[in-house]
Amino acid sequence: MTQTLSHPVMPTTELQIIADKVIAGQRLSFEDGCHLFATPHEDAVGELANFARKRLVGDTVYFATTLYIHPTNLCELSCPMCSFYAKPGMKKAWFMTPEQIETKVRSHIHQNLTEIHIVGGLWRECNLPYYQEMFTRIKAIDPKLHIKALTPVEYDFLARLHGLTIEEVFKLMISWGLGSLPGGGAEVLVERIRKQVAPQKISSDEYLNIHKIAHQVGLPSNITMLFGHVEDDEDLVTHLCKVRELQDETKGFQTFIPLKYHVENNALGKRKQRLKSKNDKKVFAVSRLMLDNVRNVKVLWNYLGIDVAKELLFFGANDLSSTNIEEQIIIAAGGIQVAMTKERLCQIILECGRTPKEIHSGHCYAEDQKLFNCSLTTS
Repeated sequence: MTQTLSHPVMPTTELQIIADKVIAGQRLSFEDGCHLFATPHEDAVGELANFARKRLVGDTVYFATTLYIHPTNLCELSCPMCSFYAKPGMKKAWFMTPEQIETKVRSHIHQNLTEIHIVGGLWRECNLPYYQEMFTRIKAIDPKLHIKALTPVEYDFLARLHGLTIEEVFKLMISWGLGSLPGGGAEVLVERIRKQVAPQKISSDEYLNIHKIAHQVGLPSNITMLFGHVEDDEDLVTHLCKVRELQDETKGFQTFIPLKYHVENNALGKRKQRLKSKNDKKVFAVSRLMLDNVRNVKVLWNYLGIDVAKELLFFGANDLSSTNIEEQIIIAAGGIQVAMTKERLCQIILECGRTPKEIHSGHCYAEDQKLFNCSLTTS
């Protein structure tokens, strides 16, 4: 990608040293990441992240037309930061059969869906035969529909439930139509923090290893980072370094997604005095600058609001998520509820002076990612 870019000029010597590294294509250190969070010069950090974004991916902004399927919110876990889970007998609990899920997909197929995003609770009725029937029914509706399904926590649950290895579970799911993994469940990949926000979930190392196995069997994945709860800036930089290290090895992460923690309807949110708010712009900008080997940084407008999402396209982001049809997890925590269309997403992207590009069945994303991975290999 040949572009003429003006090199950012930074307001301090320390920031200029970091900027010179970025301009020269050198990797930033842990200490660099911490300094970027600590500096009061937010706009300068944003300018540098925007430079890195433009040089890496140009002015294209991706989006998808996504239907969310949440098979159940019943869950054996009770994570303090989660507003989604339910227990048997709760009024808010639900469980959907594969037949009901097929009906839901058919009711939305006229919207020219490009992907089905499937995540839910850990529940024994949602076992491998259940997913086999669900995926088969979805693919029978339209074989081109991309199925992006389940987090590492769910795959660990399925493997233990059936006495299989993670690799064996993945290969079965691929044979039924699985195309990629979403990025949920990462929270913060620091055990001290993880034990506070999701103490019953698999460890950071286990979480990353399941992504590694997915990449080894040919499944690309996304990965998230939950910010704005009890973590420090250094914890976020540690998270970014761990993602970057695995990406060096596998090149399997398509997208990095910073998720803003929402306080409503969960146990952690009731302890507001413990929470440490974060600067959204800094989180996105530092993510872009630290993750020199992850092509796409996604902003979820339904977590942050449309106006903030537009701003973040100038702080390193190049993906505006999707139409998010029937997404329920962030809504349960007080997220934005807006009926979004692909036409409106295109308009938002154009308003920012960028070029919208819809992800069709994962293909254009995959092709652009392949070119990016080749550039990493040869650089």
